[in-house]
Amino acid sequence: MNRLTFLSSTVLISIYMLASSATAADLLWQVTTGTSADGEPCWSPDGNSIAFASNRSGNFDIWTIPATGGSATQITFSDSTDANPFWSPDGTTIVFHSSRSGNFDIWTIPVAGGTPVQLTTDTGEDYNPCWSADGLTIAFDSKRSGTYDIWTVPASGGSAAQITAGPDGDVHPSWSPGGGMIAFESDRGGNYDIWTVTVGTGTVNQVTTDPAVDTRPSWAPDNTSIAFASNRGVSEAIWTIPPGGGTAVQITDDAGSDWFPRWSPGSTMIAFNSDRSANEDIWVIDLASALESSTFGAVKTLFW
Repeated sequence: MNRLTFLSSTVLISIYMLASSATAADLLWQVTTGTSADGEPCWSPDGNSIAFASNRSGNFDIWTIPATGGSATQITFSDSTDANPFWSPDGTTIVFHSSRSGNFDIWTIPVAGGTPVQLTTDTGEDYNPCWSADGLTIAFDSKRSGTYDIWTVPASGGSAAQITAGPDGDVHPSWSPGGGMIAFESDRGGNYDIWTVTVGTGTVNQVTTDPAVDTRPSWAPDNTSIAFASNRGVSEAIWTIPPGGGTAVQITDDAGSDWFPRWSPGSTMIAFNSDRSANEDIWVIDLASALESSTFGAVKTLFW
């Protein structure tokens, strides 16, 4: 369920960010370097730091780094796989999934480091945690019901609640800003599309209906759109669509594959994984700066 865990340790994975300056060269910068696999970035609530998973310590652990680059700080220390970090809204804690308990469960750890806390203990595999905007609840996907569905658990710990009950394949949850809905990917319609579910009622709505494969939704904090990855074009690319459905807009278009989008706190940038370079990297496109810059034509050569 986690694409990062299948990456070779010899692959160079780097995290990139876009600046909002006027030249094309300044709209992209590299944050992490080296021969390790660095991936699955997640901004801190203030946008100043990035949490990511990396095998630079020998196996996948959670790290943080300033968004402008610099020295990375190791947050988790485990012989197992720690991956898919997501920052708490108050900026103090990171949730992640880990195999340190013998199977994949959901854990949290203070950003400053310390003792990890296990939130889920079911024998089913739990993956891809995502914090609600109010900081009270964590959504994740799990096969504990026999099929992959979306579940939630209190951030303080406690009993998990099943949110979806599809035939199978409900994964990668992303909360709406108000917390009343969760976007997820599912093959319940015959192929993978983006869906939403209303928390409390379990009512689902299909957002994308293209026959292509649509995955990895990320709900914009300003509630205007959901970013997702799709192979509906020549190659897998990043697209956006209104949460209620409608016309999808292609954001990236490259011969390589782009996937795993995540919105920045201000809803102006989208981070995504890509193999468009010689390696599998993480890039960030600054939508506001790119569209408003007088050098947009030059910027397009970086992304399209």
